[in-house]
Amino acid sequence: MMALEQIIQALPPVLYLALSGLAFAISLHTPKQGQRLALLPLILIPAFLSLSAVLHVPFAPGVSLVWGQALTGYVLHTISILHLEEIPPPCPSSSDLTTLGFSTCFDFGYFRRIWLNPRLIRTHPTDRTSQERSGKQSRGVFLILQLSKLVIYYIIQARISPALFDEIVIDILPDDVAPYQQSLWRPLGGFTARECLNVTFVTFSSFWTTFVYLDGTNALMATLFVTIGVDDPEDWPPLFGDLSQAVGLRNFWSRFWHTLPMKPYRSIGEYISLRVVRCSSRSFAHKAIIALVAFGLSGAAHALIDWKRDSPDWHLNIYWFLLNFLGCMGESTFVKTLSQLTWRASREHDLRALKESWLGKFIGYVWVCVFFCWTVPMLRFPEIHRQSLAFQSMRQLLSNMQVVQR
Repeated sequence: MMALEQIIQALPPVLYLALSGLAFAISLHTPKQGQRLALLPLILIPAFLSLSAVLHVPFAPGVSLVWGQALTGYVLHTISILHLEEIPPPCPSSSDLTTLGFSTCFDFGYFRRIWLNPRLIRTHPTDRTSQERSGKQSRGVFLILQLSKLVIYYIIQARISPALFDEIVIDILPDDVAPYQQSLWRPLGGFTARECLNVTFVTFSSFWTTFVYLDGTNALMATLFVTIGVDDPEDWPPLFGDLSQAVGLRNFWSRFWHTLPMKPYRSIGEYISLRVVRCSSRSFAHKAIIALVAFGLSGAAHALIDWKRDSPDWHLNIYWFLLNFLGCMGESTFVKTLSQLTWRASREHDLRALKESWLGKFIGYVWVCVFFCWTVPMLRFPEIHRQSLAFQSMRQLLSNMQVVQR
């Protein structure tokens, strides 16, 4: 009975997404941009209704958050692919194939490749040709790798992490995450080992939990669709990059962290830079605007999800992602200035050797860790503070209760 209720509760988000997909399919097969623009509300409204419905599903909160993040990316993907890039319909727009401006033919394979594929993986013939030349991965090996990943994630999350938390991390008290601990300008003097442990744990667990949810969901979906024969292993490339590439804040976001919405972000950023601000495509301002749009939209997407969850700290997502933008710009400015100084001193080869050495990589990793340990408490501590206050109140209430013997 409980399972049936959970299935019923999970149906509205799926049905709303299906309605949005139907409108997307009609718009995709429509050759005129004016008609696509008229269909845009029919795509966006069901998508936002799906977002509202999934965030109020009582079970599987992690899956609900992943669904919500995917929907925000889907909205940006829709705007980018249909209205900025103006992807053509699969059928030619001729008088005998159109009725009232809408194409009478329907290519389901074309729709399926475009609809929920913001990275546009294998949507062009050249993509498949290059992958065939590089060699395909067998289904058996692919499924073994994905299932092994799911098992490892389950063991870590369900067995190892709780035991590790109980043994290493002590109870986080309200004073440990108090408002003065959330400030970006908290003094380093008197920074205790307990505070260092709390900051390190919260920072690492925030990224690790997101990584597991996103990569685990990707592995689960890949296993399902490859098993039933709908997709090939090449349709599901890794969601995250290699950790060895996360040297520096810019590389962390562009090469290691997941790039699902990166193409829509870039399309929107290029549109604003080239058509609105009218920057040169080779200028530093052009690259800065694209980065600002990417971080701004990321912050807005996360803020929207937290706002729909009735979180009072939804705006902190925007601040945090803009801080990351400033960090990347500061890193870029520092590297560019250092490169100019070494060029004037004819020491470019020495700088390049230092960058590629273990010392350069070590400094890059330390910089990333220090930046996140500095900024993540501002984002995560307010919610943990409310949870710790509620837990402390409940513990005091239980301690004051007396057992009455009859």
